[in-house]
This record gives sequence, C-alpha cells and structure tokens, in this order.
Amino acid sequence: MEKVNVAMACKLMSYYRLGVFQSLSAVTEKYEFTFFGDTQEQGGIEPIPYTYASKKGKEGIRWIKTRNYFYKPERLLWQTGILSEIFKSKFKVFVFEGAIAHYPIWLFAFLCKLRGKKVVYWTHGNRGLDRGIKKFLRKILFKWLGDGLFLYGHFQRDNMIRDGYHPDNVHVIYNSLKSDEQFEILEQLNLKGVKTAKHKLFKDSNKFTLIFIGRLASNKGVMDILKVMNRLKEVSITVNCIFIGAGEEKNKMENYCKDNRLIDQIHFTGALYSEKEIAPYFAMADLMMSPGNVGLNCIHSLAYGVPVLTHNDFRYQNPEVEAVIEGVSGSFFEYNNFNDMVLKIKKWIGHKYNKEEIRSNCQNMIKQKYNPEFQSICITKALDQICKNV
Repeated sequence: MEKVNVAMACKLMSYYRLGVFQSLSAVTEKYEFTFFGDTQEQGGIEPIPYTYASKKGKEGIRWIKTRNYFYKPERLLWQTGILSEIFKSKFKVFVFEGAIAHYPIWLFAFLCKLRGKKVVYWTHGNRGLDRGIKKFLRKILFKWLGDGLFLYGHFQRDNMIRDGYHPDNVHVIYNSLKSDEQFEILEQLNLKGVKTAKHKLFKDSNKFTLIFIGRLASNKGVMDILKVMNRLKEVSITVNCIFIGAGEEKNKMENYCKDNRLIDQIHFTGALYSEKEIAPYFAMADLMMSPGNVGLNCIHSLAYGVPVLTHNDFRYQNPEVEAVIEGVSGSFFEYNNFNDMVLKIKKWIGHKYNKEEIRSNCQNMIKQKYNPEFQSICITKALDQICKNV
C-alpha cells in the first residue's frame, strides 16, 4: 500500500513537542510525516534545535525549515514554503495549527480544498466561551475549510459536537512531554542528595512543600499561592513552596514575601529547561499548585509523581486538566473561591496519604495517555478516519 504523505505546518517547533514529533517521524507503515517550521524562538517558547533534522533513527525529525513572520506571538502573518507544497502532488494531507489569527492558514486551507488535499487542524477548539463572530469564523475555518480536528481534550470535543461538528471528524489526541526521559531521570536521582539540598533551601525542610512550574504571570494566580501560605501561617500551619519559572510577577512576589515574613518558606529557581535541573525540585514537593489554570505544567508534575491542585471550571482551563482525577492524581477547588482553595490545601496537608501510591497514580496517567507514543497512535488512528477515501 502506498504511504500517505502528511505535511504538518507548525507555527513553532516547540521543544515540548520533541517527543511526539520524533515518534511521528518514525512511523513507517501507512503514513510519512514531514514537519515544516522555523527555528526561531517566539513568545518565550523554547524551540527544538535544528540539529534534530539531521539525526537518524528514533532521535531524528523529518523537518523542512521554513521562515515564519509574526505580528505578535499569537498572530502568524506568513509561513514560507507551504504554498509551493500545496501545488505539488506528494502531500495528500496538510495539518495546520488551527488559530483563526494565523492568517495564512485561511489561504492555505482554501487552496488545499481546491487541490483536493485533506485539511486537518491541530487546535484547542471551543472551550465553551466562543460567541458571535469568533464562533462563526471558527466554523468557516474548521468545518467548511477542514476535514478534521485534532483536539487536546474531551471537554472541547463535546463542545464542538454540540456546535454541529460530526463526531467522526473531531479527534482527541491528548498532549505530552518526553515522559520516558523524566521517568529515567527521576529513578536515577540521589534522594539523599535531594534531601540535603532541600534542607539548605528552607528553614524547616520537613514541612509540606508546594511547587509551581510555569510563567510567573498574574493569569497563573501565582500571588494566590503566597496568599494561601500567609493564610495558613495565621493558623500556625507552615508550608514551603518552590517556584520554577520567570515572569513579570516576580518582583511583586518577592516584596510580598518580605512584607509577610515568608522568605524562609519560599525558593525561586528562575527559568529552568533541563529536566535534570527540574527533577530534584519535584522530588522535594508534595503538591503542584496552579491556581489560574493548568497546561503542560500538569503533565510535567504528574510525570514526576506529584499530584496537582487547580480550579474546577474547565471553560477557563487548558485541556491537560483532564489528567487531574479527584483524589487520584490531584484535586480541584471551586473557581474564584479563595477560601475553598485554602481548605483543599489543608486537606492535602492533613491527609496522611501514601506518597508512593499517589506517585504511582500520577505516573500511570502519563503512561496510559499523556505520552508521545500514545499521542502518535491517536494521531494516526484519527487520520485513518479522516483519510478513508484517500
């Protein structure tokens, strides 16, 4: 059987997608995937080094470099090289990142349809907040100029089906990081060394320890973590917290810690990208707290066996929140309810849970769904449905 050539046009070759890109590049049976993307950093997102394009075997990526032009990080003005590929016969399927503000995709999708190519969008879809013109434009792009959608979660899929999309055209492919690397690093950690390092970070290293990984931004609710710690301190409950990341809230957070005498309970690592640097901090933590929303930080935390606490309104969440199962891999507090957030933290602190059992629950979620291999399988199965007549 002749292989179906699939072109995946990426706004960014984001480093966090390295695992799934490698897995798809290694597919040898029905499909041959080729990635088109720039090497530049955009919006603070670390890119995949182009050296992976020349690597062989499972490490390599079938990658053709393009040049992308942006007005803002979320607004793609043009991507070179795609137009000519649409008019060649090799690629029968084009996968685009489906944001309506990626302006060239409208033209690319229209030309693909004229040329008889299948068009698929890799997108968040409708979280339940789309209204008016935005909802109408999504329907034009996704439904009328597309043949299928790759979505990260079931909540979005259900919303799209309610919007009139055929269930056979809406596919959940989840999300992933390089989980095998994370598992391996965690297993090789010197736990005695981690304990010694933690003792140097905090005045009382034996206290319950929170962790946050991500941008220190207001929409992530990082100030709420400090406010929770201060509220707990008022009732004689001391917790520590590790913040991995950088951002505009950093100075405000440091000043709050000084004003409320939290300095001995807080450690800022700055932005870290190496899993070997990140892993020891997760080994010190009991709970990952993300008050604003979760995304890949949730997947990051679960891979290291650390449960996640976040809010329960999925309209204002990223799809990765579905990896949080109440009482199994984390828990939820009521959206916009600070007192409930404090209550849920107190429950985690007071509950004498089996840390090894929780760690196993969290990692099993990654092993079952949120890993590059399973994501790759989901993508190829979705294409089987989309490309039935190719």
